[in-house]
Amino acid sequence: MFREIRIKSYRGLRDISLTDLEPVNVLVGDNNSGKTSVLEAIQLFADKNVLTNMISIARKRETPLNPLGRNKLQPFDALLYSFPMNQEQLKEVYLEAYSDIYDYCRVGVRGEVHRDAFYRADLTLAEMRRYGTICDEDGMVRVMQGEYVFEKDERESGEYIFRETQVKPEKRGDDSAQYLPVKRKGNIMYISPMDIYTDKVLTASLYKGMLVEEKDRLLDLMRLFDDRIVGIETAVLYGRPTTMIEMEGMGLMPISVFGDGVKKVLTLASAVIKMRGGIVLIDEFETGIHKRALKYVAEWMISIANRYEVQFFLTTHSSDALAALVEAQGPYDNMLSAYRLEHYKDEFYVKSFAGNDLRILKNSQGLDIL
Repeated sequence: MFREIRIKSYRGLRDISLTDLEPVNVLVGDNNSGKTSVLEAIQLFADKNVLTNMISIARKRETPLNPLGRNKLQPFDALLYSFPMNQEQLKEVYLEAYSDIYDYCRVGVRGEVHRDAFYRADLTLAEMRRYGTICDEDGMVRVMQGEYVFEKDERESGEYIFRETQVKPEKRGDDSAQYLPVKRKGNIMYISPMDIYTDKVLTASLYKGMLVEEKDRLLDLMRLFDDRIVGIETAVLYGRPTTMIEMEGMGLMPISVFGDGVKKVLTLASAVIKMRGGIVLIDEFETGIHKRALKYVAEWMISIANRYEVQFFLTTHSSDALAALVEAQGPYDNMLSAYRLEHYKDEFYVKSFAGNDLRILKNSQGLDIL
């Protein structure tokens, strides 16, 4: 579990610190205040292949507007836009964190962007196909070159070069170059508002990792959205494992035919089962959950975070969602923290609220921190 995260430089964020982190951490603030950028920055600690991870994270932003993946940003631009835009030639991303497991962690990428000419004979076949549409009239392409570091359970550092015609950066060393490997699965999972409509997070085998009483609790949550639900099963549909929900008097039905609330609860449950001892990031926590069900989902989340040692980072625009989380923590002060992000004249500010502070605010002012 992270105890503290310092974002020195990432996208528009500069010198942001989240201290006294708890099992459940809520980010609030106006639109464009940097909440989603904080979740993206935390994902950089998931994989030592920092550059490919940065590209993957940046391209996730396009999914809600472009679900079919057409005309997405080129990998070079996806990486470039991950750096603060106010930086000129020398660009840098740098984060530090303190964790219960690894103690000190850090991630950093530094690079300079310039233009260079490449002869067609020096390009691979894949680059040749991209060369004609990317290069300038004079045959120049953009090139980013610099160094990176990843330090958590292990240390990985080196130099890299990434030209616009490539789809992946190259690691440099001893006058040789090799492609950085594709991002591996890490111990951090991000759930976007769109993920409740896909099967990227939801797993048909989630029930296998749950105790009997936890299965019953999950069914109770699902019945808040449809009281005819009596069970969950795994079946093979069109040649692949699929989560099926048993309905009273109707039999088994695929999860795809149900509403957003049921999908959201099962998506959260799948994420917790997959990320035991890890981090779950949820953008727009309240999406798909009806106001009357927020309290029960919040109580379940806080209880399961403790049992599975999962740390949550949530963003929300809903005062009802925040109030539900405050009420769900019960008498304990060490389960929930909230952070309000503010953006003013190119500067970002963070105000933190501990669990007991939030309870007092709720009782006296109605949690007027959004």
